[in-house]
Amino acid sequence: MSEQIWHAFYFDHAAAEAPCRSEVIEAKTEEDAARVARDHLGPCERVSLEAASWTDRRHRVIIAEKVDIHRSTVH
Repeated sequence: MSEQIWHAFYFDHAAAEAPCRSEVIEAKTEEDAARVARDHLGPCERVSLEAASWTDRRHRVIIAEKVDIHRSTVH
């Protein structure tokens, strides 16, 4: 199976309208792309993961749950 292109848009706040950064992720499955996006979440509270425009247009939102001021977890 070849890798697919996914676009990850990271947001500072869960309710933010514009992303603070973005990246292109190459992954075999949506779950693999979501794992990479979670690992790259950093201080951001939300990441929007979208398939490339020329593929099946899936869209997934991942929200971080703040545990303390220096660490976030994702469920």
